[in-house]
Amino acid sequence: MLLAVASVNARDWLLYNHTPSVPPGWYVRSSDEIARGMLVTVRAQDVAPDYAAARNFTDAGDRFIKRIAANDGDSVCADGDTIRINDRTVAHRALHDRQGRALPHWSGCRTLVADEVFLMGDTPDSFDSRYFGPVRAADIEGVWRKIF
Repeated sequence: MLLAVASVNARDWLLYNHTPSVPPGWYVRSSDEIARGMLVTVRAQDVAPDYAAARNFTDAGDRFIKRIAANDGDSVCADGDTIRINDRTVAHRALHDRQGRALPHWSGCRTLVADEVFLMGDTPDSFDSRYFGPVRAADIEGVWRKIF
């Protein structure tokens, strides 16, 4: 029994977040359903491949933990620096990161379909869907709950 547990990769069920985009601390993978407000992870390479490559986020364990801000049926819009969900301004975005590097961007309005979510961190400078756009729900690795 112990051998079977030891062979499971800890990063598949335990995560330490050190960034301020969501509360720093330890998280455990949950069996909760994907829903608005839940914290989820996506691999950097899956949602922002150019950004990930330029910043050496090339390991399979390089992931973003973000909150689901919108899902199936919600309208999301990116117009200039403004991000709106269901006609309500929810965030703004920058053109460059703190090091002066250009950030990716997308423009337009769309209604999310069943296999799409819009991810956002809790801080104004979080790198999330305001830059890389909606994400396929199939790219979500899991739902996470903070344990401490």
